[in-house]
Amino acid sequence: MSALIIKGGMVYDPFKKKYEKQDLGIKDGRILLEYKEDIQETEAEIIDAGDCVIVPGLIDYHIHLYTGCDGGVSADPICLPSGVTTAVDGGTCGASSFEMFVKSDIERALTEVKGYLNISSGGLASGLYPENIDPVYYEKEKIKYLFGKYPDKLTALKLRLSKNIAGPLGLTREPLEKTIEIAEEIGCPVVVHMTDPVISPEEAASIMRPGDVFCHMYYGKGDTIIDEEGHVKKEILKARERGVLFDGCNGKNNFAFQVAAPAAEEGFWPDIISTDISPMTFYRHPVVNMPRLLSKYMAMGMSFKQVIDCATIAPARQLGMEKELGSLESGTAADILILKIKEQPVSFYDYAGNSVNGAKVIVPQMTIKSGNIVFCQSDFH
Repeated sequence: MSALIIKGGMVYDPFKKKYEKQDLGIKDGRILLEYKEDIQETEAEIIDAGDCVIVPGLIDYHIHLYTGCDGGVSADPICLPSGVTTAVDGGTCGASSFEMFVKSDIERALTEVKGYLNISSGGLASGLYPENIDPVYYEKEKIKYLFGKYPDKLTALKLRLSKNIAGPLGLTREPLEKTIEIAEEIGCPVVVHMTDPVISPEEAASIMRPGDVFCHMYYGKGDTIIDEEGHVKKEILKARERGVLFDGCNGKNNFAFQVAAPAAEEGFWPDIISTDISPMTFYRHPVVNMPRLLSKYMAMGMSFKQVIDCATIAPARQLGMEKELGSLESGTAADILILKIKEQPVSFYDYAGNSVNGAKVIVPQMTIKSGNIVFCQSDFH
């Protein structure tokens, strides 16, 4: 593995909250800030990052990557060109298919892939019919076994609480309560898909624990987080105060400006920004990729530092790897994105055709994973 030196760029370290011009050395897959004693410039590959910003590799905390069903995409083609070096599958697999996911996708990817485990054993096997979330069929012992066998891969339990899934079974809050009960035994968070929920968002949020994730916070179908007067519901605000996390998690049908706009006006921004990419949004609108999604939130009013935090240190903290993946400290993993913030007119759309116009786009120039260059823009370097 050859050494790298990145010169001339502005470095944003989310862990230290520092934004300054700094050179970085990389050797043996690790970052070196004071590199001159360890790396000879004549023996290293020099990367000119002038006019660029250097940040930790992005983390997509919710994306569908199991290719053994019709709802997943391959990790490396979507992640590495987008500056994503760590990705978390959004519960595509349940207990019956997770080990195949490990063999077929996780172990073969250059991207570091982790996953939620769908509480339904069958997972998201097909778009033609939903998973069965009746607690009678939860395989608790098998779920606990898998979390014990793959502690570095399994990160949370996943439950979809939409009407089309829970309603036909005559269920309301029971699946969420049982999922949290199992999560308590395992010691993991629960991620709850909330689009068109079978119970109100405030009721679901009241059941969720600190560290659990309210997924698709700006969904526009059914009962939403916005009250009749156009304000974020007080119970939702209280849930955040208790430590419930809110993920923007765009997807094709899980983000609506009619909800996001009034929430943004009140400063109710995401804790985490993830893509929810599947074959429907693989380099396609309304998501395209993580950098374009982050650019949308900048157009909505978030700062560059805020959106980077939501895609680096916030999910890294949720994964228990705050410093390792959320910083550019010496000795941490050399997972790095070199990017440019290009000024150009751009429009961002939701599933209903509503839009917001922006003037800046985050464009990846180079992705480095474990010290190796894994993507380079054709006009860079």
